[in-house]
Amino acid sequence: MTKLVIIALAIGAGLPVEAHGAPATGEVTGTVIVKDRKDGAGVLVYLEGAPGTPAVPVGHAVIRQREKQFDPPLTIVVRGATVDFPNDDKFFHNVFSVSRPARFDLGLYKSGTTKSVEMKHAGTVDVYCNIHPNMIARVKVLDSAFYTNTDAQGRFRITGVPPGELAIVAWLPTGDQATGTITVKAGEVVDVKLELSATIRKDSHLRKDGTPYGRYK
Repeated sequence: MTKLVIIALAIGAGLPVEAHGAPATGEVTGTVIVKDRKDGAGVLVYLEGAPGTPAVPVGHAVIRQREKQFDPPLTIVVRGATVDFPNDDKFFHNVFSVSRPARFDLGLYKSGTTKSVEMKHAGTVDVYCNIHPNMIARVKVLDSAFYTNTDAQGRFRITGVPPGELAIVAWLPTGDQATGTITVKAGEVVDVKLELSATIRKDSHLRKDGTPYGRYK
């Protein structure tokens, strides 16, 4: 069961300030407790419902195909970002996804070449290779630029948050998700405690045409 504790603290004198005409903002800090795990590192924490559309990064995210693995196995981007899939191996790969936020099939392409996908919708995108079943990656596409990862103590900090009522989410790619609602005020820190489970999700998938993998290893 998700547990959520919220404490509001003032920043400095607790007075809202404006810098260069920008509206005053708040800050969200906190701790994520991962049950059945020794530390709280690697949990994605993000906010939903912030006003405005997050700016799309100028550069592309990159997921390399190297030694029959995707590197990195998890990539976080905001909606509208482009992800490049360069083939660094000496043989062909066929990157695809049947996830609802981004369905694509990049087809066979050789060593030294790159294909790209624009992530237009928020959600979790499971990425596979149609030839090598052990190649698995995930792209988490967010509607918000307000996100971070927890440290070994499960702590996190998100700054420059616009005031308002927002949803907060703690997410593990192989486990649970915890959600809550917070109210951010200008010049204040909202301190949050969330708890989730480290239950490992077993990944079993088929090829892009829905058939089992064959002789390729």
